[in-house]
Amino acid sequence: MEDEEKAGEVLVGTTEATPAAPTHCCWRHLRCLAATSVICGCSCLGVVALVFAIKAEERRKAGRLEEAVHWAARAQRFILASFAVWFAVLFLGPLLLWLLSYAIAQAE
Repeated sequence: MEDEEKAGEVLVGTTEATPAAPTHCCWRHLRCLAATSVICGCSCLGVVALVFAIKAEERRKAGRLEEAVHWAARAQRFILASFAVWFAVLFLGPLLLWLLSYAIAQAE
């Protein structure tokens, strides 16, 4: 019985001593994705994503993992927004022009 209590105390003590692991995020890939979103996506959102990715990497290097995860999540949202806006402009823009020309042709 005493051995089980000691094992439980040791187990609880080691889990409380270790810091909580941040969500999985590959920091190098995050910065590369942000740079790609500047080139291949909507550049204004991509620049914001790149700034947030660099902030996340700096916070990680300083050992402030909670702040790093926060900035990394913001960078990921802006990366996705950048690609979504570019997708909308690239594919939905011509579709809307086609629909407009169809509507004008039907009106004549």
